[in-house]
Amino acid sequence: MVHRKLQMNTQSKIARFLDRECKRLRDPSLAYQMANYFKQVHPFYGIKSVELRYMIRRVQDKHRNEWTASLLLNTAEMLLSEQHGEKKMLGVYLLGVPFNLKIIQEDSRVLQTIGDFIVNHVNDWATCDGLASQVVRHLIAAKPEYIPQVKQWCRSSNDWKQRASCVSFLSYARKGAQRDSILDIVTHVINNSSRFPQLGAGWVLRELSISEEDVVVQFIKNNYSKFTREGLRYAIEKMKHCLRKELLDYGKRPG
Repeated sequence: MVHRKLQMNTQSKIARFLDRECKRLRDPSLAYQMANYFKQVHPFYGIKSVELRYMIRRVQDKHRNEWTASLLLNTAEMLLSEQHGEKKMLGVYLLGVPFNLKIIQEDSRVLQTIGDFIVNHVNDWATCDGLASQVVRHLIAAKPEYIPQVKQWCRSSNDWKQRASCVSFLSYARKGAQRDSILDIVTHVINNSSRFPQLGAGWVLRELSISEEDVVVQFIKNNYSKFTREGLRYAIEKMKHCLRKELLDYGKRPG
C-alpha cells in the first residue's frame, strides 16, 4: 500500500509538471496546423518534438532513481490516455529512453501491456508508430523471445495493433532479417483493407525489398488482390521504375 501511494505521488508530480510545461509552451497557430494535419483526430498544444523530448529529459533527471517497470508503464499509460497528441507522444518518449527500456524489458508482461495501450489509447499513426519504432522495436531486439508476442498482433481485430506488428519489424526488414516472420505478419494484415494497416504492410515490404526484392515481388504477385492501390504503391516505392510499372499493371493482365 505504501509503495502504491509513493508511485501515485510520483505520477501526480510528473503529471503536474508536464501539464504546466505544455500550457506554457502552447502555440495556438501551430496547434491549429497540427490538428488539421492529423484530420482533427485529437487536439494539440502546438509543441515541437524537440521541446517534448526536453521535458522527458527533465523528468528523467528528477525521477531516474525511482523508476520501476510498473511506475514507468503506469506513467506512460497516464500520458497515452490523454486527449492531446503531445501528451501521447510524451508517453512514447518516456518509455523509449534507453535506461527505461532496460527496466521495462524485464517485465515478462510488457508486450501484453503495450498491446493493451495500443488498443485502448491509440487512434493515430504517430502514436502507433512511435510505440512500435521507439519502444517495441528495442524490446524485441533485446529480448528475441518477445518476437512471437508481437507477431500475434497481426491477428488482432484492432487496426493500430495490426499496423504496429508491421512497423515494429522495420529495422529487421531493412537488413533482410526475420524475413519469414515479416511475410507471415503481412499475409494476415493485408486481409484488412483499412488504410493504416495496409500502409504498415506496404512500408515493411518496401524496406524488405531493399535486400529481398525477388521475394517481395513474388509475394505481391501471389497476394495482389489483397493490396489496396495505396498499400501497393508503398510496397514498391524503392523498386526501379520499370518494375514498379509492371507491378502496378499486374492486375490488369488479361485472364
